[in-house]
Amino acid sequence: MITFHDVYKTYLMGETRVEALQGVTFELPERRLAVIMGPSGSGKSTLLHLAGCLDTPTHGRVNYNGTDLGALSSRGRADFRAQSVGFVFQKFNLIPNLTALRNVEIPLLLQNKPAAEARKRALDALDAVELRDRMHHRPSKLSGGEQQRVAIARALINDPKLILADEPTGNLDTRTGQRILLLLKGLVEKGKAVVVVTHNPEIAASANTLVLLRDGKVESFSTSHGKEGLV
Repeated sequence: MITFHDVYKTYLMGETRVEALQGVTFELPERRLAVIMGPSGSGKSTLLHLAGCLDTPTHGRVNYNGTDLGALSSRGRADFRAQSVGFVFQKFNLIPNLTALRNVEIPLLLQNKPAAEARKRALDALDAVELRDRMHHRPSKLSGGEQQRVAIARALINDPKLILADEPTGNLDTRTGQRILLLLKGLVEKGKAVVVVTHNPEIAASANTLVLLRDGKVESFSTSHGKEGLV
């Protein structure tokens, strides 16, 4: 479970203070599809970065299963990202001169895992997104949907409990976006917690938990368990 308790995040841009989050408090349960929505500048990506230990709160606490993520050392945050989190981004972030298979292997190779183990786990991850037959293709030879599926396979390589996706269908057509949504829902069925920042109403309609942000604050929070309303 991810818990945000009175979380503030302030950025300094020259002499300007940007209050990205202002007193955010809510819980995201495990084994659920949680969707974060809101207009541009509402704090959605900041929230995702805090959940994934890419950043730390200025004030307040972000807990994951009882661990205060903001209290971890730099090494502790890196270990948390490597072992517990899979990231999926709108722009895929694939390495253009590497094949799909090598792109998926990269997280394990950077951890000095044996090449044979990295290869087997990468193939299993590509099987999970139904792309083994495209494993020798470089990103330029893959469609946008295929590139996103490779990115999801890479996110799965360490079998993380938490998947964080920032606009995963933003660059995709409607049909391909629906396929990615089905893939994300399948991860929830396999026991993952999936948190998605999106403007896509179809993904929002499928959410177990929906958080609406505005101006760095929670405007509304609802879950499939009947808790809903203003926070």
